[in-house]
Formats: sequence, structure tokens, C-alpha cells
Amino acid sequence: MTRIGVFGGSFDPPHLGHKALVEAAIVELELDAVWVIPVGDNPVHRSLSEGVSAKQRLSWVESMFAGMDGVEVFDWEVKSAEPMPSIAFMRRLGKDLPNVPIWLMGMDAWLGLPSWIDYPEHMQWCNIAVFPRHGESVDMHEGWEQVTCLSSMKAGQVYWGQSELPMISATQVREDILTGKDVSTVLDVCIADEIQSAYQKSRNGENE
Repeated sequence: MTRIGVFGGSFDPPHLGHKALVEAAIVELELDAVWVIPVGDNPVHRSLSEGVSAKQRLSWVESMFAGMDGVEVFDWEVKSAEPMPSIAFMRRLGKDLPNVPIWLMGMDAWLGLPSWIDYPEHMQWCNIAVFPRHGESVDMHEGWEQVTCLSSMKAGQVYWGQSELPMISATQVREDILTGKDVSTVLDVCIADEIQSAYQKSRNGENE
């Protein structure tokens, strides 16, 4: 196994944009595997919807990626007793893996990267592939090397995905659910009803 993509996130909720990013990354980067890591109930870099648990989000992510060759969902953060910053995983994987792992990101995560804990140490441990949504412009952060092909042996590189991802935002999905709009077209069919029901209940305070 030589090329591993790591895709972390809140998946609040998981939607077809997340799935499209992974599909694009596998093809464009010729990845051998993608490790998907949903955050736990107390993430470091973001806030989460109240009333929807990490275990629920993990279950939805597992269902959405079930059957995709080379994609594995890990519960490391969900089961952790305390928040785990991304740099902790980068250090661990950078030491354990023979080749530099590739962190997969949407534009929102990339733009917020300088605010992450212990940044810019991240440049020492990984490469990054950023997959913008259709119409989003790209910006570089100082110190990263922009490349058209990521090396497996050198960290600190960033690649801009060429695939046009759908304009789907988890924030907008949540807002649409809470205002009674049908979002089934932007959710995986196997979990669409469950997600809509869970967020509607969270708005009404019905979830535990």
C-alpha cells in the first residue's frame, strides 16, 4: 500500500459532496486507500449540531461509503475520550507509514488550516489535496509547494483537484432540513430519510 488519502471531517451531516470528493481523489491521485475519520463529540476545529451524536454521524458515514473499494471508515476520534487535533494523526501516520499520507480537504478546511493547532508543523507530515466545489477560487498558504503531481516521499506539497464537485454545503443541508425543505437529492439514498428525521428531531429537542 503506497498512496493513502486521509479524509477527516465532522460530516454534520454526510452528503454526496463528501462522497464525490473521495471518488475524485481516488481517480485523480491514484490512491490505494482512503481512510475516512469522522470527528467525535468534542472536535478541536469546529462546532457541531446539538442533538446529533458522533455515533450517529459515524454510522451514516459507514453506510455512505459501504462497498466502495479501498475506502475504510475509522472510529478513532469518535471513541477517543478527548478531542484529537489533526496534527496528532499526522505525526502518528507520518512516523508509521512508509510514504507521506495525503490529507483530502474541501476549500473550507483548506482556508481554515492556518488556525489549526500547531500549524504550520503540518507541512512536515503530510501532503494535501484540495478539492474545490464548482465555482470556488483557490488560494495558497505560505510555505506550501503547489504541484501538479504529489510525491510519495516529500511532505509539504499541495495539489488542486481538477474534478468539479457539486455545490453542496453541510451547513446549507442542515438549514434546509430545519426549514422543511427536501434535501434527499443531496444525501445518499440509503441514509437520507434517517438524516432528515434526526435533524428535525434535534431541532425539536427530541434526541437524547
